[in-house]
Amino acid sequence: MKKYCSLILTLCLAAALAGCGITTLPTPEDPEPPAAADPEEITYEVTTDPHEETVHAEDGTLLMTVSFQLPHLQAYADGTLIETPATPAQEEAMARVNTFNENFNQWRESGDTAQSMEDAKSLYQSFPDAFSNTSYCEEFTYMAYRTGSLISIAADYYSYLGGAHPNTVYFSWNFDLDSGIFLAIPELAEDPQAFTLAVADMIEVQAVERFQSDPNYAGLSLSDIYWENYREVMEKWASDYAVSFDAEGMTIIFSAYELASYAAGPQEFHFSYEQLASYWSE
Repeated sequence: MKKYCSLILTLCLAAALAGCGITTLPTPEDPEPPAAADPEEITYEVTTDPHEETVHAEDGTLLMTVSFQLPHLQAYADGTLIETPATPAQEEAMARVNTFNENFNQWRESGDTAQSMEDAKSLYQSFPDAFSNTSYCEEFTYMAYRTGSLISIAADYYSYLGGAHPNTVYFSWNFDLDSGIFLAIPELAEDPQAFTLAVADMIEVQAVERFQSDPNYAGLSLSDIYWENYREVMEKWASDYAVSFDAEGMTIIFSAYELASYAAGPQEFHFSYEQLASYWSE
């Protein structure tokens, strides 16, 4: 009897609620998970890692100066310099940074700067007058350009270590932030071999046009100005010589002695992105 009364009371209450315009509440659902935090923004900056050094004789005579301004990559998470990575994204960023910076550390350590310093000291002991108006020097400077994920470094290494004249050697490095590796330029082309040969052709054409417009080279052919194997050298432009990018296009530089004599100087060639557009891969 109590069960029937309870049932009647429940039905009456439901009817009364409905009559008053009140509805029953829905069954509570599982709470929504908190929204995922926005991924941190990783950015990169090329700064300069300077190295300055001087060597003097015991009497104070300046024997040698060293000035290396090497590129140095840094990574930031949401604008804060990453020193100790705290997330997987930061660890990946620092792996890229370390690959980039180690390359230039190796370049600095692979040189003969220490030996040149000892040579300067030894020469001064035997021929002090050799340093009366000059001193030995080594200098490294660079320009950095970034487009998208590509960092392009165009550098020159200037040195005077005795002899008739100083010398400048040109270098380049092209680093992809997406893959974290230094790129071989032909890999950017749909057909690397065709691209390499096509650019060699363009180098040769540009060289001919340059010398034809210079009265100092009137009547001379490329074989009169360049080394006998100049075409072979040109075809190795992407693997053995300095290739860099900037806002206008691609620049190739052959240092003195590489394509011609020292008197001819470095040989520089520039090609716009429009000239190269048909060769790039996706």
